[in-house]
Amino acid sequence: MFLYNHLYGWDAKMVRAYNWKKLNKIKENEFEILLREGMKIVNESKEPWSEKQYGRRPYPSKAMLNICLLKVYFRMPYRDIESFIRSNQTIQTMLDLEHVPDHNTIQRAMAKIPMDYLEDLNQKLVFNFKKRRQTLPLMQQDSA
Repeated sequence: MFLYNHLYGWDAKMVRAYNWKKLNKIKENEFEILLREGMKIVNESKEPWSEKQYGRRPYPSKAMLNICLLKVYFRMPYRDIESFIRSNQTIQTMLDLEHVPDHNTIQRAMAKIPMDYLEDLNQKLVFNFKKRRQTLPLMQQDSA
């Protein structure tokens, strides 16, 4: 912890110093763990929506569902999840994406997902993590 009073004129407030490199690595691992588990469940499930037979070829619905899963879990805005996926080649490879969908496409996909499908997916994810006695840091915060 550092005292920033002399720099910013705060009234002797303590500001926590983070090891951002380590925190980012933990967060990246958290993304991959959740994505792997989500992909297993989504791949075993039926398609979340049916594709149209006309127009441009859409992004795979299961890849879009996994992107939406990451967006919801990490409470990220659409633009942030787009830029995160665009900057992370590992996630792109895991999702088998040639091109990264833009924030509007992600938002439209989120609106297409049926609520009962989301509830079922969430139930299966929680069950799998509990079965292995594994939690992710955000899950620990939510239960506190």
